[in-house]
Amino acid sequence: MENASDTCRASKSGTPRRGLTGRLRGMLSDRLVRNIGWYGLAELANRLTRLVTAIVLARSLFPADFGIAATAIVVFEIISVLAMNGIGQAVVRASDEELPAVINTARRASWVVCLSAFALQLAVGYGLSIYNGRPDLFWMIACLAGVFLTLPFGQMQAHLIVRANRLHVLAGIAVVQVAVDNILTAVLAFCGFGAWAVILPKLLTAPIWVIGMRRSQREMPARSAGYAPVVPLARFAAAVIASELLVAARFNLDKVLVGSILGLEALGIYYFVFSAGIGFSLSLTNALSASVYPHLTEMAAQPRAMLARYDGMIWRAVLPCASVIALQAAMAPLYVPLVFGERWAPYAYLVAILCGSAIAKPLFDSACQLLRAVGRPRLEFYASAGLTVVALGAMAAALPFGLALGVEAFAGATAVTQLAVALAVRNWLGQRHGLASNATSAEFHVTSTSPASTAGATVALQPSNLTVSP
Repeated sequence: MENASDTCRASKSGTPRRGLTGRLRGMLSDRLVRNIGWYGLAELANRLTRLVTAIVLARSLFPADFGIAATAIVVFEIISVLAMNGIGQAVVRASDEELPAVINTARRASWVVCLSAFALQLAVGYGLSIYNGRPDLFWMIACLAGVFLTLPFGQMQAHLIVRANRLHVLAGIAVVQVAVDNILTAVLAFCGFGAWAVILPKLLTAPIWVIGMRRSQREMPARSAGYAPVVPLARFAAAVIASELLVAARFNLDKVLVGSILGLEALGIYYFVFSAGIGFSLSLTNALSASVYPHLTEMAAQPRAMLARYDGMIWRAVLPCASVIALQAAMAPLYVPLVFGERWAPYAYLVAILCGSAIAKPLFDSACQLLRAVGRPRLEFYASAGLTVVALGAMAAALPFGLALGVEAFAGATAVTQLAVALAVRNWLGQRHGLASNATSAEFHVTSTSPASTAGATVALQPSNLTVSP
């Protein structure tokens, strides 16, 4: 009886252990979780080096320095949307038969777009330098424009790496580039370069990205394969670019509003608040979006299967990301004075509020990637347009009453609108394809034989509890 009792106890205690092991193995075998994990490790390395950089900048630069650097970065970030989006998503969605011709067309388009972005940024920089009476602002913006001249040498390779779902390769290259960027920024700031400490490393580290892409993806489709029609590619790319421009506007025109309404010093404070809070959240949600899109496009020819996969991702990846962002917002009053110095302690509340505005962003971004994957980027554009108008409109209305009220209005409007859009997109697609939006009662397992093809894909529904660029 004693031996039987011991055996029974061992069996009872062993079952949960085997269950836990099975769950861990299941998570590690999940390609989406692995991809986000790679990006997570990249972001961890990024944050460690960026932490040192942020400390040095906060203790070496004054708000005016942050303000002039922020102006140059805003111009670069907005114009870079033209060069870094749209074409790549079309390459990822192309079928195996279409791919060689699409790559050839995309390669030519990449050169046209990047050269146009370079010229546009020079023109904008000249105008801003005249308007602000700061010749050094033009040279900063011109320095950042040089990054566009490096992009075409590695963009097609990057698109093929994403298409093959080799996101760990992109994460590794990003770690090296961003680490060098942050270290150079800290060194230059310590040496007294002022605002140039933020600008110069962006150009100096661009070759790291190009070399990494070309070494990681040596095989390219033959140029003799011909060219794909330009109009369908341009139509798809234009809708994606328009949506990304609105995203860039939302996260850069807020700085323009602060600077124009409250002045350069307030802009420097807001730039610090943005970098100390929502900067990490944006990195996390960008990694999520980069992992979600190729994961969904595998089911491009099977909308119901794609929707099932999307529902599973909500519980496995999207909500955990939102939880991490919420935790950071709660910890802001503690880490801001400790890490960045007591002179920034009065702005810890703003860091927490702005970080909290990104809690719903994982849901919104995933819904937008779903719209792209089903071939409806125009709807994504409408959603982004609505969010941009609401968020920036609320901020513009509140800023005359102070920076704090402006940040609070922006954060509240952003969070509520993002959540509403995410729910509306999921419900609309669920009704369209006859799949209920309640994913809490099922765990979805989807396998595919090829990242670019849905041939041989299977979907199984099982009742269960809840489970880059330069």
